[in-house]
Formats: sequence, C-alpha cells, structure tokens
Amino acid sequence: MNGVRNLLETRVPGLYAAIEELLVEAEAGYNRQTGQAPSEFLLEHTRRTAAIAHKISALEGVDAFIPTVVALYHDAGKFHGGEYHKDDIPEEEHAAVLAGKMLAGFGLQACDIDAVLGALRALYDDRLPCVGACRIVQDADRLEKLGTLGVGAFFTKAALRGRGLVDALVSTLSREMTYALAAPHSMLTESGKKLAAKKAAKSIAFFEDLLEDLEDWGIAAFERRSIVLEEDFRTRDGACVQNMEVTIVMPRACPDCEAPLALTHQRERGLKCERLTARFACAGCAYTRENSFCLPVFA
Repeated sequence: MNGVRNLLETRVPGLYAAIEELLVEAEAGYNRQTGQAPSEFLLEHTRRTAAIAHKISALEGVDAFIPTVVALYHDAGKFHGGEYHKDDIPEEEHAAVLAGKMLAGFGLQACDIDAVLGALRALYDDRLPCVGACRIVQDADRLEKLGTLGVGAFFTKAALRGRGLVDALVSTLSREMTYALAAPHSMLTESGKKLAAKKAAKSIAFFEDLLEDLEDWGIAAFERRSIVLEEDFRTRDGACVQNMEVTIVMPRACPDCEAPLALTHQRERGLKCERLTARFACAGCAYTRENSFCLPVFA
C-alpha cells in the first residue's frame, strides 16, 4: 500500500487519510445499526483493490493517480445511511456524491473530479461507457476476488456474515466459480486479462480441492451443474456474446431428507446488472433454497 499512499500524499496531502476515515466510519455505522461486531473489511478490500489498480496502471503505462483515487472511493457508498444497499440508487452513485464533495474540498481540478465521478458511475452500470480509469478499477476489483487473495477474502466475508463453511459454499460458491471461469473474458485491460487467467485457475483449483475433501471426509457432498444461457449478451464494448455458461454449485442431495434436488433458474434485469436466480427444490420434502447473483460482464 505504500505506493498508493505515497502517490496520493505527493499529489494531494491528506486525501488518503480522509478517504480511509470515511470508509472506517461508514462500516462502523453499519455495524452499530445492525448489531454486528466491529470490522474493517471494507477498508481492507479497498486497500487491496487500490493496490491492484496501481499495479495495473503501471503495467498499462498510464498515470495511476485517477485510477487509484477511483479505487479508493469505489465502495464508499456501500453502507449509505448505515444500511447495506438500502435504496434503489446504485452504491456507486452514493460514492460519487461523497467523492465529489471531498475532492472539491481538497482543491482538485474540475477535470480530475469529473474523471473520478464519471468512472465511479460507470463502474458497474453496464449501460454506461467504461473508459480510462473505469476499465482499470473494474479489473482491479475483480482481480481482488481471484486466486489465494480472493479465497482469503471469501472466507473473511463469510465469517463476518456469521456463515459456517458449508453454508458459505451453498450461498455464494456458484457466484465465485462463475466469475472465476469468466474472469479472463471479463477484464477490460490487456494486463487484467493476463493476470486473470493465472489467478482464476488458482481459485478454481482451490475450491475444487475443498469440495473433494468435504466429500471424502463425509462432511458434505456438492455437485457442479452448468447452465447455458441462450439469450444474447452485450459486452461493455458493444459486442454480442452468446451461450454464457454459469456454474451452479449445489448439494448433491437434499440436506433434510437426501432426496434429489431439482434445479431451476431465471434471469432478470437488476438495479445495475443482469441477475441470475437459481432455485433448488427437493422432490421428497419442502426444502427449497434460492441464490441470486449478478452475471459476469464480458469485455
């Protein structure tokens, strides 16, 4: 993190510390309101994303200042009002409002503020053009969730949400595996593509080994099912993608009565992404479960 901190201190003294304070206070407010234990997961994730954005900027041969500032603000709106996604406004819009006020207070030039706010608003709204710093930060945020670093963050987040190992895998491993498989095709920079290919393979190998160990020890049995979505998708750059493959990780049998589970799914437009909802239903009892997540956005 020294590279990011030093860059901001050189350009805008005090800004780095102010952003970190903003993030810490936002997560603390959410924890107080929800009765959760103190944590700094948001700050740590942001630091990692900013460090990766700083590295990608160097690899791409561009000035790292705007990308790292965008990375530091990219999740600043996540706990708006002390709640998690409390309204129908994308968190990046809340982040842009916070960033605009703070950056103006630190005397940034209007063109730099506009570049930061434009990148934030476009970051995860696939209806907006993602250019410049937006492309670097999008890749950095996705790369932070891959490889051994991503695995560590996966389990940290599960622990913060009070999930045990098996529940965490049932709840979110479908998303993690789908994103890992799609990662090399989801990056917007050439450097991101190269890094994703290596890091995604590590994620997939780890989780496959984990699922195998769970079954070998008789703890839990999972299966991976592939869903091919025949509808057309548009990439961030306007190309057409067909037959997106989604990986669903689900119990091999009903956890209540051990009868087979049927899998159904539906796709719908969410607030800022295309969402897939997978539903597991038992043939022998009333057990059902739904998992919903944003589909990968291809470059």
